[in-house]
Amino acid sequence: MDPSIEITDTITIDAYTGDAPVSGRFTADYRAWALAKPMYGRPTMRPAEPNLADWCDTRVGWGLILPERPGLTAEQLAGAGDAPEPIRELVAARNAKVLRYRAGAQFGEWALRDYAGGGDRLNADSPVGTGPQDVPKYLLIYATPAEVPWHIQYALNPVRFVGRLDLTGDALANYVAALLNDWNDATCSYASPVVWAVDHGAGDITTLMRDTVAAPIFEAFAADNEMPSATFIDGSPGQATAAELQSALATKRPALVVTSSHGRTGPLDDLDAMRENLGIPVDQDHQVISPTALLKVWQPDGAIWFAQACCSAGSDSPTSYARLFEPGTLLEQTLTGIAKVGAMTAPLARALLGAPKPLRAFIGHVEPTFNWTLSFPLNREVLTDDLKSSIYGGLGLGKPVGLAMSGYYPAIATKLQQYLRAKEDYDAQVGPAEKKPLDMLVYSRVTAHDRASTVILGDPTAALSLPGN
Repeated sequence: MDPSIEITDTITIDAYTGDAPVSGRFTADYRAWALAKPMYGRPTMRPAEPNLADWCDTRVGWGLILPERPGLTAEQLAGAGDAPEPIRELVAARNAKVLRYRAGAQFGEWALRDYAGGGDRLNADSPVGTGPQDVPKYLLIYATPAEVPWHIQYALNPVRFVGRLDLTGDALANYVAALLNDWNDATCSYASPVVWAVDHGAGDITTLMRDTVAAPIFEAFAADNEMPSATFIDGSPGQATAAELQSALATKRPALVVTSSHGRTGPLDDLDAMRENLGIPVDQDHQVISPTALLKVWQPDGAIWFAQACCSAGSDSPTSYARLFEPGTLLEQTLTGIAKVGAMTAPLARALLGAPKPLRAFIGHVEPTFNWTLSFPLNREVLTDDLKSSIYGGLGLGKPVGLAMSGYYPAIATKLQQYLRAKEDYDAQVGPAEKKPLDMLVYSRVTAHDRASTVILGDPTAALSLPGN
């Protein structure tokens, strides 16, 4: 029913003069007031703050990083003509800036050269956007880690939203086609996230991973009334097997998948076998999840997967932890063995991202995660709240994966400040007093690298569709 104004009606307001509540009547001619254009909400000269989820905004932007290949002219390097057709199609559709990774730049170890805009973009101070002097906020690296090293992604993670795509052929075409139509026919279910946590007990790190990563994320899912079918395959009281995970993915068709387990890193004497299974989650029975078997019964179809496991995103060479661990121990031998396979992305992530109905994004680790990153060794304080916030509070709110994960990286700066302060303390000490700052140097460097090497595979603009959208 529409409101009707009668000038004889009494109108009251929530004011008191000191003598009585305030009331009155409408003026006989209220037409002039009703037709006057409201002033609030009108645009002003002050610019609105950019919405970081809107990568189409020129103040935010999306760009592509390619390696600088020899034999190409500056004009050719300004575009993506040397990239496969799906990448060229993506660049054209997004009218994107193309940046070229250059090692051994004049003013630093590396640079991103903008052949179209002119000049090298050297560091975190580069302005954000799509202008001639800008570096877009969202960056997709299309290259293997041998072509554009992992450390470039690590360095950019705290200041940009970065993903990497290492696919070719049909796999690349599948992913780009889904990305360009924003997975608009995806059937993955927001209501049915799946969490799978292996727990071998007996002091194994999988117990800590289950307790600090998988369980808190599942608790957030379970408390959300839009996720009524959240599933926890919990290896603490039960069996987190590959078969159980495969069955849950096939029946639930989750939009979010979270797994915590060891990642396969052997056999150390067979490099081809290591490359084939690198970083694949290992189940309660110490069996790997076969990507081939998994994709026979389940298509990712727009899901996002976070895998807490050694090398779940890939490996690097040389290892970042050379000379830290006692030679001849299994830990040192494993890290050295992983480095021998070279810098590469992990096979499970590649298989899922290149599937006929591909994954939106895969989030994982290059090299291992240490228990120090999950809980502070002195008082066992849990240190994974940023991760839970990124997965549930970021991805679960429909934020682009790059934006969602951005809250995980700022702690790197604090850890590096701790490192620099510990270095000053170490330089000022002699003898036994050196040990305390030396230990802090190790802790700060390990935990900073662990966070930085948590990476996104897939396009950083990929975002889940929320219920009702």
